[in-house]
Amino acid sequence: MSADDLLAADARARRRALEAASFIVEAPAGAGKTELLTQRYLKLLAAVQEPEEIVAITFTNKAAAEMRDRILGSLDTARRGVAPQAEHKRITFALSGDALAAAERHGWKLAENPGRLRITTIDALCASLARQMPILSRFGAQPRVVDDARRHYEEAARRTLALIDDDGAPAEVVTEALRHLDNDAQASMRLLSAMLARRDQWLRHAI
Repeated sequence: MSADDLLAADARARRRALEAASFIVEAPAGAGKTELLTQRYLKLLAAVQEPEEIVAITFTNKAAAEMRDRILGSLDTARRGVAPQAEHKRITFALSGDALAAAERHGWKLAENPGRLRITTIDALCASLARQMPILSRFGAQPRVVDDARRHYEEAARRTLALIDDDGAPAEVVTEALRHLDNDAQASMRLLSAMLARRDQWLRHAI
């Protein structure tokens, strides 16, 4: 494909990414993924009744803050009415204008209440869902994120070994694991706990 063909295909893909449907974006660093995600968020913002209807999830607090700043900055640029020169920025500018019109129409006051933009981390989202279901979550108290989860891994390992007293496949698996370690329950707990701490390395292979 020629360079013009590649640019045309990229433009078509970017337009598709702004449609209200599922979409996966795969691109190298510096390809404009964040700008595209900003545009998609602004496009959705213009179509909802309340900004809380949109949830954007990142991995880190820093990324969430940067995304929120970019959204608010785009709205502020549209409010000032100074159109940028770059083509991709003009798309963001147009979408920001639509989102700003929706915000003013519904009285969202996003500049004064930026917290209404639900741009958060996956940990914070899960915690908020658990707090909304105190009985179903069976936590017994408000959940919180801990930096050192070793005691939780150890408790999970202990409960796993306790499955040996049950009937069925889980008990058979635990029995086989213990037999492999000469019935050393303490060694089994240490290994299970260590595995849980590194579950990002093997969990995808177990699903």
